Amino acid sequence: MSDWTICVDFGTAFSKAAAAPAGAWSRFDPALVRPLMLSGHDPHANAFLLDSAVFVDDDRLLFGRAAIARAAELNDKKRVVLRSFKTLLSVSDLDRALNTNAATSIDPHRVFQMRDLIVLYLAYLLAAVDRAVRADPVLDGATVRWRYAAPAWRAGDSAGSHESILRLFGEAEAFRLAAGRRLMQSNGVALSFVTDALPKATASAQPFDMDLIFEATAAASYLSVGLHDSAAHLIVVDMGAGTTDIAALARQGARVTELDTARVTLKQAGDFMDTIIANRALALAPWARGPAMQTQLWALLMRQMRDIKESLFADGRAVLRYDSRALTIIMNDIERDTDFRDFLRALSKAYDESLDIVRDDAVARKRSEIDAVAVGGGAVAPFIQALIRHKPKRGRVRVTARNATPKWAHDEAFQGNLAPVFPQLAIAIGGALAPDGMAATAMGASRPANDRSDTRAERD
Repeated sequence: MSDWTICVDFGTAFSKAAAAPAGAWSRFDPALVRPLMLSGHDPHANAFLLDSAVFVDDDRLLFGRAAIARAAELNDKKRVVLRSFKTLLSVSDLDRALNTNAATSIDPHRVFQMRDLIVLYLAYLLAAVDRAVRADPVLDGATVRWRYAAPAWRAGDSAGSHESILRLFGEAEAFRLAAGRRLMQSNGVALSFVTDALPKATASAQPFDMDLIFEATAAASYLSVGLHDSAAHLIVVDMGAGTTDIAALARQGARVTELDTARVTLKQAGDFMDTIIANRALALAPWARGPAMQTQLWALLMRQMRDIKESLFADGRAVLRYDSRALTIIMNDIERDTDFRDFLRALSKAYDESLDIVRDDAVARKRSEIDAVAVGGGAVAPFIQALIRHKPKRGRVRVTARNATPKWAHDEAFQGNLAPVFPQLAIAIGGALAPDGMAATAMGASRPANDRSDTRAERD
C-alpha cells in the first residue's frame, strides 16, 4: 500500500504538484499537506509553479523559464515556445493531434511531432517532481501513488483519452530515466541526445500507473476537507490561462457526483485577458510608433503581465514603465473593451445556466445551500469574484461564495508561504487529498448527451 498520493496539475501556463498521506481525507492534518517545490532551485521563480514550456533551439531543447526567455530573445525571428499542453490534450481526436508535425515556428528542424514535445515536457515535469520529493525529508524514500488532474474531458471518449494520457506519461518516465540529470540542467538537453534517446525510450515504455481526478472534484475535496459547514452542492469556476471551466458537484456523505450537464468550457481565459490588456496599453501609448517599438512594448507587456494583472485586479490600476515613460492602465478601461464585454456576457450566461442546473438538483434533493468557489490563476479577478456571487433567478436556495483559500492554508506549518499561491495550487492539493472514491476512474467518466463544453464567446 502506498504511503502518499501525489497529484500533478499540468496547466497551460504552469504545472503544479502536491502530496498528501494515505487516509488524509478522513484524518486531516494541514501540517501533512506537502505542496511540491517544483521550481525550488530557481530564486527568481515562484517555488511552487513550474512554467509549462518547451523551446526547440538550434542545438538544444530548453524547458520552463529558460524556454520562455530564449523565445523572447528570438522574438524578431518569429520563433514560438510550445505552451498549450492542456488545451492540446483535450481535443476531440487526441491521437491525430499528437501525430501532427510541429509547426516550423516551433521546430525549425522539422524532426518532432507534437507527441514528442509533449512527452519531453512531461519528462521534465516528472523530473521536477522527483527532485522536489527527494528534497523533502518527509517524502524522500516514501512509496507513492500518482494522480493527474484534468477538466472533465470535453470531447470524445473519456476512457480512451485517459489511456492515451497514461501512455504519454509512461513514455515520459522512460525518457526521464534515460536522460537522468540532463533534464534539470539550466541549459537544457542536447538535441542530438534527444533524437537518439527518445525513440529508444518510448519503444519499450509501459503506460504509467496513475489515476485521473477531475478538477472540479479536486476543488470539492480541498473545500470540504476539514469543514463541517460546507454545502452538499458546489459550483466551481476555474479560470486558467487557456480555458475557463465551469463544473458542479453534489455530495452525499463520502460520495461525490458530478452534475455533468452543468459542465462548460469557454475558449477565453487568462491568455485572452492578456491580449485585451496589451492591446489597450498599446492604444494608450501613441508615442510607440512603428512596428519595432510596438513589438518591444508588446514583449515588455507580456513579460510583466502577471504583475500587471495582479495590480489591476487588486487596485484597479497598474503602471508600466518603459524607458523614461510611465503608462497607466485602468481596470475600468479594460471593462469597456468590446471583446471583454462579449466574453463577460458569454461567461455570465454560461455560469447562470449551470447555476440553474445545480439549483434544480439541490431542490430535488431537498437541499437549500450551494457553495460557489473560483480557482485557478484568474480566481482573484473582480469579475470572477462577482460571478460566483450570482443568485439563482428562482428557487429558495442560498449561494455562498467561498474563499478559494481555506482557513487551514494559513496554518503555521506553512509559515505563510502557501496561502498567497493557494488558488493556483488548489487543484493539485485537492487531488492529492481526495479519497479513492472521488477519482474519475472510480466515479466513471463519460460525456453527457447535452454537454455544453467548448462554448465560445461571441468573439473568438
